Amino acid sequence: MTDTYYSPGVRQLAHEIGLDPSHVAHAVRLASRTFARVQVTTGMSLDQFRRLFTQDRHSIAIVANIAMRHASRRDDAQLLMDIYKAAVGRLPYERPLHTGVGTLPECHGHPHVQAAVRILTAAGLPPIHTDGVHELRPGFQVLPDDTGDLPGWVFIAPDPGAKGRTGFAGGDLGYLAVMRWAGWGVITERLPGGLYAACHPDHRDNPFPTAPTS
Repeated sequence: MTDTYYSPGVRQLAHEIGLDPSHVAHAVRLASRTFARVQVTTGMSLDQFRRLFTQDRHSIAIVANIAMRHASRRDDAQLLMDIYKAAVGRLPYERPLHTGVGTLPECHGHPHVQAAVRILTAAGLPPIHTDGVHELRPGFQVLPDDTGDLPGWVFIAPDPGAKGRTGFAGGDLGYLAVMRWAGWGVITERLPGGLYAACHPDHRDNPFPTAPTS
Protein backbone atom coordinates (compact mmCIF):
# COMPACT_ATOMS: atom_id res chain seq x y z
CA MET A 1 0.00 0.00 0.00
CA THR A 2 1.54 3.30 -1.05
CA ASP A 3 1.25 6.68 0.62
CA THR A 4 -0.80 7.96 -2.33
CA TYR A 5 -3.64 5.66 -1.27
CA TYR A 6 -4.39 7.84 1.75
CA SER A 7 -6.61 10.89 1.52
CA PRO A 8 -5.03 14.37 1.70
CA GLY A 9 -6.54 14.83 5.16
CA VAL A 10 -4.92 11.66 6.50
CA ARG A 11 -1.57 12.58 4.98
CA GLN A 12 -1.75 16.14 6.30
CA LEU A 13 -2.58 15.05 9.85
CA ALA A 14 0.20 12.45 9.70
CA HIS A 15 2.60 15.21 8.68
CA GLU A 16 1.37 17.46 11.51
CA ILE A 17 2.08 14.86 14.20
CA GLY A 18 5.06 13.12 12.59
CA LEU A 19 3.61 9.66 11.97
CA ASP A 20 3.28 7.28 9.06
CA PRO A 21 -0.17 7.78 7.49
CA SER A 22 -1.10 4.17 8.22
CA HIS A 23 -1.39 5.00 11.93
CA VAL A 24 -3.68 7.96 11.21
CA ALA A 25 -5.82 5.92 8.82
CA HIS A 26 -6.25 3.27 11.52
CA ALA A 27 -7.20 5.96 14.05
CA VAL A 28 -9.76 7.48 11.70
CA ARG A 29 -11.43 4.12 11.10
CA LEU A 30 -11.59 3.47 14.82
CA ALA A 31 -12.76 6.96 15.79
CA SER A 32 -15.34 7.13 13.04
CA ARG A 33 -17.27 4.27 14.59
CA THR A 34 -18.01 6.52 17.54
CA PHE A 35 -17.56 10.08 16.28
CA ALA A 36 -19.65 10.60 13.18
CA ARG A 37 -18.19 14.07 12.63
CA VAL A 38 -14.70 12.75 11.90
CA GLN A 39 -14.54 13.10 8.13
CA VAL A 40 -10.82 12.84 7.40
CA THR A 41 -11.25 9.75 5.21
CA THR A 42 -13.58 11.36 2.69
CA GLY A 43 -10.92 12.63 0.28
CA MET A 44 -11.17 16.21 1.48
CA SER A 45 -8.87 18.88 0.10
CA LEU A 46 -6.15 20.47 2.21
CA ASP A 47 -8.29 23.61 2.56
CA GLN A 48 -11.19 21.51 3.83
CA PHE A 49 -8.90 19.74 6.27
CA ARG A 50 -7.56 23.02 7.59
CA ARG A 51 -11.11 24.30 8.15
CA LEU A 52 -11.95 21.11 10.02
CA PHE A 53 -8.77 21.43 12.06
CA THR A 54 -9.87 24.92 13.10
CA GLN A 55 -13.58 24.25 13.59
CA ASP A 56 -13.65 20.75 15.05
CA ARG A 57 -10.29 20.32 16.69
CA HIS A 58 -11.66 18.04 19.39
CA SER A 59 -12.28 15.32 16.80
CA ILE A 60 -8.85 15.87 15.26
CA ALA A 61 -7.21 15.67 18.70
CA ILE A 62 -8.96 12.35 19.38
CA VAL A 63 -7.80 10.90 16.06
CA ALA A 64 -4.23 12.08 16.69
CA ASN A 65 -4.26 10.59 20.18
CA ILE A 66 -5.42 7.20 18.87
CA ALA A 67 -2.85 7.33 16.06
CA MET A 68 -0.01 8.00 18.50
CA ARG A 69 -1.14 5.10 20.68
CA HIS A 70 -1.31 2.83 17.64
CA ALA A 71 2.29 3.83 16.92
CA SER A 72 3.21 2.83 20.51
CA ARG A 73 3.96 6.43 21.47
CA ARG A 74 1.74 6.74 24.54
CA ASP A 75 3.61 9.65 26.06
CA ASP A 76 3.22 11.69 22.88
CA ALA A 77 -0.45 10.67 22.67
CA GLN A 78 -1.09 12.22 26.07
CA LEU A 79 1.07 15.20 25.14
CA LEU A 80 -1.10 15.99 22.12
CA MET A 81 -4.20 16.00 24.30
CA ASP A 82 -2.54 18.17 26.95
CA ILE A 83 -1.49 20.72 24.33
CA TYR A 84 -4.97 20.73 22.81
CA LYS A 85 -6.62 21.22 26.22
CA ALA A 86 -4.23 24.05 27.11
CA ALA A 87 -4.89 25.75 23.78
CA VAL A 88 -8.68 25.70 24.19
CA GLY A 89 -8.76 26.26 27.95
CA ARG A 90 -9.92 22.78 28.91
CA LEU A 91 -7.18 21.68 31.29
CA PRO A 92 -8.77 20.11 34.39
CA TYR A 93 -6.78 22.51 36.55
CA GLU A 94 -4.38 25.33 35.83
CA ARG A 95 -1.94 26.77 38.28
CA PRO A 96 -1.64 30.54 38.02
CA LEU A 97 1.40 31.71 36.12
CA HIS A 98 3.78 33.40 38.49
CA THR A 99 5.56 36.57 37.48
CA GLY A 100 8.92 35.80 35.89
CA VAL A 101 8.01 32.25 34.82
CA GLY A 102 8.30 31.73 31.06
CA THR A 103 8.77 35.42 30.35
CA LEU A 104 10.18 38.62 31.76
CA PRO A 105 8.23 40.20 34.63
CA GLU A 106 7.32 43.21 32.49
CA CYS A 107 5.75 40.89 29.87
CA HIS A 108 3.79 38.82 32.39
CA GLY A 109 0.43 40.47 31.74
CA HIS A 110 0.49 40.15 27.95
CA PRO A 111 -2.40 37.78 27.06
CA HIS A 112 -0.72 36.14 24.05
CA VAL A 113 2.47 35.60 26.05
CA GLN A 114 0.49 34.00 28.87
CA ALA A 115 -1.34 31.75 26.39
CA ALA A 116 1.93 30.63 24.79
CA VAL A 117 3.57 29.95 28.16
CA ARG A 118 0.59 27.82 29.22
CA ILE A 119 0.71 25.79 26.00
CA LEU A 120 4.45 25.21 26.13
CA THR A 121 4.32 24.32 29.81
CA ALA A 122 1.50 21.85 29.13
CA ALA A 123 3.81 20.26 26.55
CA GLY A 124 6.32 19.60 29.32
CA LEU A 125 8.80 22.21 28.14
CA PRO A 126 10.67 23.94 30.98
CA PRO A 127 10.04 27.69 31.40
CA ILE A 128 12.66 30.18 32.45
CA HIS A 129 12.43 31.57 35.98
CA THR A 130 13.78 35.10 36.24
CA ASP A 131 13.48 38.18 38.37
CA GLY A 132 14.06 40.32 35.29
CA VAL A 133 17.76 40.72 35.99
CA HIS A 134 19.02 37.26 36.90
CA GLU A 135 18.14 33.89 35.43
CA LEU A 136 17.07 31.87 38.44
CA ARG A 137 16.36 28.70 36.43
CA PRO A 138 17.03 28.12 32.72
CA GLY A 139 14.19 27.45 30.30
CA PHE A 140 12.23 28.80 27.37
CA GLN A 141 11.32 32.48 27.25
CA VAL A 142 8.34 34.01 25.45
CA LEU A 143 8.37 37.65 24.36
CA PRO A 144 5.71 39.80 22.68
CA ASP A 145 6.31 42.00 19.66
CA ASP A 146 7.60 45.26 21.10
CA THR A 147 7.18 47.31 17.94
CA GLY A 148 3.40 47.34 17.89
CA ASP A 149 3.43 46.31 14.23
CA LEU A 150 2.75 42.59 14.82
CA PRO A 151 0.15 42.44 17.60
CA GLY A 152 -0.63 38.74 17.14
CA TRP A 153 2.93 37.45 17.32
CA VAL A 154 5.09 36.13 20.12
CA PHE A 155 8.73 35.13 19.95
CA ILE A 156 10.14 32.10 21.73
CA ALA A 157 13.70 31.48 22.85
CA PRO A 158 13.97 27.70 23.36
CA ASP A 159 15.34 26.16 26.53
CA PRO A 160 18.99 25.04 26.52
CA GLY A 161 18.11 21.34 26.56
CA ALA A 162 15.76 21.39 23.57
CA LYS A 163 18.15 19.70 21.15
CA GLY A 164 18.68 16.74 23.45
CA ARG A 165 15.01 15.82 23.78
CA THR A 166 13.13 13.35 21.60
CA GLY A 167 9.45 12.89 20.89
CA PHE A 168 6.82 15.26 19.54
CA ALA A 169 8.05 18.28 21.51
CA GLY A 170 11.73 17.45 21.25
CA GLY A 171 14.54 18.65 19.05
CA ASP A 172 15.03 21.97 17.32
CA LEU A 173 11.56 21.92 15.78
CA GLY A 174 9.68 20.78 18.87
CA TYR A 175 8.59 24.29 19.77
CA LEU A 176 7.15 24.84 16.31
CA ALA A 177 5.39 21.46 16.41
CA VAL A 178 3.77 22.30 19.75
CA MET A 179 2.55 25.75 18.72
CA ARG A 180 1.31 24.53 15.34
CA TRP A 181 -0.62 21.71 17.01
CA ALA A 182 -2.13 24.31 19.38
CA GLY A 183 -3.54 26.08 16.33
CA TRP A 184 -1.04 28.92 16.10
CA GLY A 185 0.64 29.99 12.88
CA VAL A 186 4.42 29.58 12.83
CA ILE A 187 7.40 30.64 10.79
CA THR A 188 9.19 27.42 9.97
CA GLU A 189 12.74 28.73 10.38
CA ARG A 190 14.41 30.41 13.30
CA LEU A 191 14.67 34.17 13.27
CA PRO A 192 17.92 36.05 13.90
CA GLY A 193 18.94 35.50 17.49
CA GLY A 194 17.66 31.92 17.46
CA LEU A 195 14.02 32.83 18.18
CA TYR A 196 10.93 31.02 16.97
CA ALA A 197 7.88 33.05 15.93
CA ALA A 198 4.25 32.05 16.49
CA CYS A 199 1.04 33.89 15.59
CA HIS A 200 -2.04 33.67 17.82
CA PRO A 201 -5.04 31.97 16.14
CA ASP A 202 -7.08 35.18 16.33
CA HIS A 203 -4.57 36.83 13.99
CA ARG A 204 -3.86 33.98 11.56
CA ASP A 205 -6.06 35.48 8.86
CA ASN A 206 -4.13 38.75 9.04
CA PRO A 207 -0.71 37.98 10.52
CA PHE A 208 1.07 40.96 9.00
CA PRO A 209 -1.35 43.89 9.22
CA THR A 210 -0.48 46.97 7.24
CA ALA A 211 -0.53 50.36 8.88
CA PRO A 212 -3.44 52.55 7.72
CA THR A 213 -2.49 55.15 5.17
CA SER A 214 -3.31 58.77 5.88
